[in-house]
Amino acid sequence: MSQSSMSPRERSNEPTPLNRAPATAPRPAEPAPTAPTAPADPASPSAPPREEALAAPAPRRRSGLGRFILLVVVPAVAVVLGGMWWLSGGRYVSTDNAYVGADKSLITPQVTGPIVAVHVREGERVEAGAPLFDLDPAPYQTALQLAQGRVAAARVEFANLQASYASNEDQIRMGEEAVQLRQKDYDRKSNLVKTGAGTAADLDTSRASLLMYQQILAFTRYMQQTTTTKLGGGPGSTIDSFPDYIQAKAGLDDAERNLARTHIVAPIAGVATQVDQIELGRVAPAGQPVFAIVENRGLWVDANPKESDLTYVHAGELASVTIDTFPGREWKGTVCSIAPGTGAQFSILPAQNASGNWVKVVQRVPLRFCFDPNENSEGLRAGMSAVVSIDTGQTRTLSGLLLGPFVWLESWFVSPSNAKSAAQ
Repeated sequence: MSQSSMSPRERSNEPTPLNRAPATAPRPAEPAPTAPTAPADPASPSAPPREEALAAPAPRRRSGLGRFILLVVVPAVAVVLGGMWWLSGGRYVSTDNAYVGADKSLITPQVTGPIVAVHVREGERVEAGAPLFDLDPAPYQTALQLAQGRVAAARVEFANLQASYASNEDQIRMGEEAVQLRQKDYDRKSNLVKTGAGTAADLDTSRASLLMYQQILAFTRYMQQTTTTKLGGGPGSTIDSFPDYIQAKAGLDDAERNLARTHIVAPIAGVATQVDQIELGRVAPAGQPVFAIVENRGLWVDANPKESDLTYVHAGELASVTIDTFPGREWKGTVCSIAPGTGAQFSILPAQNASGNWVKVVQRVPLRFCFDPNENSEGLRAGMSAVVSIDTGQTRTLSGLLLGPFVWLESWFVSPSNAKSAAQ
């Protein structure tokens, strides 16, 4: 029958995707019960061979061997390797808190003045005493001429004082003679007055003349004393002890020194850096750095190991250093010196451990590594990162490894007083 000839009821009963029942999977067929089989005959060809039956427990023996390796061999090897590592350790002390150091000098003018000439370029190597730059010398040349004039005036003053001293000596000698004559005249007229042969007026005139010459002599002696003081010791003194000359000469030396400081030279040998900051015509104030010179020879390495690593570190011990810039290359040397204090002791704001809450921080002690004279430090620059390794020569022993736990337990359970008394 065709679909068009079906009635509506028949169409509603026809299965559709909405009213079709879900399909169920067919049940698997249950296995049929089988009769118990008799044990296989070893002689029959279908029975397994006897060798295969005996080889079945082999996996159990392999698992037992693996368990033995994991539980016995591996821990034993780890203990042996750990013991060898402990015995070989403790001899070398290394730290990566280390940097290359070099002599460096900040070029600082000692006088103020505009820059008129520059004699060095950026990165140029200069020797000690080589010219670097010049300041305008005109003001300092004028100051030098003034100082020279003061020195000349002091020489003239010294010569005048010497002449005055000689003149005063002559006046003192003549004054003493005049006083003696006036004293004799006064004594004679005094006798005449006593005998009545002379007059009182003549006696008064003679007395006045005597007093005048005595005052002139006293004034001349006072002038001579003043001249002696100005000369700085009398007629035998030299110009070097003349106070005015000493002052003028000091001014002359200062003027010459300031004029010489307008020509700046290198204090050390090295490489000039930051030269581009110099500008012609710029006024360079005294005491302010203009650029720097860094020495690229005679370098060293400043290391900062932990305080707990310095137990066996001493000055003079052999050491080696590697630079991050040159991987795989090693430089030999020695420990030159060890700082007398930790870095915190020399900081601007040292720690105040007695106030507030305290947190223990491992301190670092600076030390210096010096390159061996035969080592070539070409290419190293100040500030490069380095790794320093120090050979302390300290070796560990097997007895120390075995007795270490007992010593540790003793330090915990035995009081310091008992340990001290036991040691005594």
